[in-house]
Amino acid sequence: MNYRLKYWRHYFVSHSRHGTHSPFVYKLVDEVIYRKELIDKLSAFPAPIRKAKKVEQKKYALVNRLLKAFIYDQFSYWAHEPQESYANLLQQQCGHYAYRHIYYIDRDNLELNFLNDIRDRDMLIINEPHQSESREAYWDKIKKDDRVVVTIDLYRMGLVFFRKEQRKENFMIRF
Repeated sequence: MNYRLKYWRHYFVSHSRHGTHSPFVYKLVDEVIYRKELIDKLSAFPAPIRKAKKVEQKKYALVNRLLKAFIYDQFSYWAHEPQESYANLLQQQCGHYAYRHIYYIDRDNLELNFLNDIRDRDMLIINEPHQSESREAYWDKIKKDDRVVVTIDLYRMGLVFFRKEQRKENFMIRF
């Protein structure tokens, strides 16, 4: 199916924060995903992001907010074509003694062996899970894995959380 048609399908099927029945996801959507960046903060973005399309700016701003909301001390950045802007952002936001690992994945053929090392507080950020059929297959494989508890499909980005205190759920949120 065409990428744009898939987007419109996602838009009509997905929910806003009010369509979620999980306190964790509601708070995440309300306080992190739907929070708008101020115009002056956008000027602080790296030049390649400032020159990019609005969609890429929104994704970069979201990743920035996520990294601030979920403090971490380890990260992995896996991409076919690494973007220096995202790698630098992950490096700059990395803290100490948070005991959380954040994985930024911009690939579709990565083996899921790394999920064996995932801890309860870790998070995956999957870039463009619907970009191609192979990426969609990879996204579906991650969602079906027994170790994955919460997935949030924002269409242009997928978020994966490992929370033992919550039941397995998949959310589609408008972004």
